[in-house]
Amino acid sequence: MALASLNGGERDVLLLLALGELSYDEIAQALGISIGTVGSRLSRARAKIHARIDSTLIDNALEDKETP
Repeated sequence: MALASLNGGERDVLLLLALGELSYDEIAQALGISIGTVGSRLSRARAKIHARIDSTLIDNALEDKETP
């Protein structure tokens, strides 16, 4: 699961943005961190999720080719 690849801080920020529909400023206030930290955690979270999804797609494509 892609969310499992995130550390707690990255996951919290991503969930507050996506599910809580909070702004960067609201997330920063809720977690007691700076807006810059919110941005960097989101950037890392997105990169990890993209990498995980890309890896899964590649693995699935390879499995499909191996199946007769």
